[in-house]
Amino acid sequence: MNIMENGQGKVSFLDHLDHCCQLVADTYGKSDSAEWTNSDFIKLSSILYKKTHVQISPNTLKRIFGKIKTDARYYPQRATRDALVRYVGYSDWDTFTSKQLAPQPMQPHGLSDIQPTKPTYEPEIARQHRRFPARWMILSAVGLVAALLLLWRGVQFWRKEGAPVSLLCTNPEGDNPHSAVFVLRGFGNLSDLADGYEIDFGDGDELPLSGKDSVYSHYYETPGRFFAKLKKHEITIDTVPVFLHTNGWTATANMMHDTTRVYPIEGATLFENGRNSISVNEIARAGVDTNRTFFVDFVNTHLTGIDGDNFELFLDVKTSLPRPGVRCSQVRLTVYGDSSSHMVDIMKPGCVHWSKLQLSEINESGRSNGLDFLGADLVAGGTVQMKVVNRKATLFINGKEVYKNTYKKPLRHIYGLDIMFAGIGTVRSVQLKDLKTGRQFSGNF
Repeated sequence: MNIMENGQGKVSFLDHLDHCCQLVADTYGKSDSAEWTNSDFIKLSSILYKKTHVQISPNTLKRIFGKIKTDARYYPQRATRDALVRYVGYSDWDTFTSKQLAPQPMQPHGLSDIQPTKPTYEPEIARQHRRFPARWMILSAVGLVAALLLLWRGVQFWRKEGAPVSLLCTNPEGDNPHSAVFVLRGFGNLSDLADGYEIDFGDGDELPLSGKDSVYSHYYETPGRFFAKLKKHEITIDTVPVFLHTNGWTATANMMHDTTRVYPIEGATLFENGRNSISVNEIARAGVDTNRTFFVDFVNTHLTGIDGDNFELFLDVKTSLPRPGVRCSQVRLTVYGDSSSHMVDIMKPGCVHWSKLQLSEINESGRSNGLDFLGADLVAGGTVQMKVVNRKATLFINGKEVYKNTYKKPLRHIYGLDIMFAGIGTVRSVQLKDLKTGRQFSGNF
């Protein structure tokens, strides 16, 4: 929770953005961004790309800095905010906001060096504390007990009454693409929404709420099952699923550091000859710059009728050859569940710093958990197998058991698969079945 230490109020999303803009302007060397010309925004766009490898157009920068006026204050996407704070020395937006309070008022020139004079008197309350330490210990204990009692009563009320606010999606299912409509319930005063509330749509996009409306729409353009979250000061209040189903296997591409669009791929031989594959020419025709880092998702989503906590999945894949923008030859497998997912990120051994693993509520990262077992070179081909029995999951790579764990939050039903490659990859076989009923996935080949 970002609460100002002087008790004057809470730091809003736009306060953080304003502070970030000022730091960017200071770093750029022209602190008064209101005086910037078109050439300044063009130059800053180029500098940001060289420093962060994220392309932010001059027009987007103009909207961020208020040069292009909009009905409401423009709030950029997460990838854009991450790039801006990296430019001024922070690792990402969360780190920036966690360390920043509201910008402090400027002191008149020369006054910052004047040190306050230490008072020569001892306040009465300090003298009493020094003379009667036991009294203060008793008062502190009483205060602590009172605080714990209030907290306990609050928890009991929460359990009895339920969360006071909630998030509802009026059309949670659709084809690809899909415009989902979200309604906020339980707010007596819409102005409360401006107090640190946001919607994380689950597809990498998020929206801070303005306090002017209780209905919001979001455009989903990649098939899958997403979990939209209502948050307050980064704490999740409520979660609702949004499901975009497909008609068989589909292929979609996106480019790293480009948060504005995705690229549906069409091809006569895309899912033929007993495999899912794609050529450089096919992806280039879809509009992807193949000289940059790009990813391709093969997705097949529908209500499969397969138990998400008792299944076996076998994949035979071949990851990308080395090419511009692709060093780690990554493949990511996602199994979509009812209210969560399983996900495993396999990379070349030297790249496991970037690997991730999710089993429902269990989340592990190569940055902090040392996921060396997810390092495998599958450029020449290899297999990935996941077996789950009563929420006990075992992972195999090339036939070798590499990981085992038990999760608590059940997936219940499987809603489909997403197999993502960095660069050009091939799925040579998919075999998914329910271990209790023997039911086969309709997308098997």
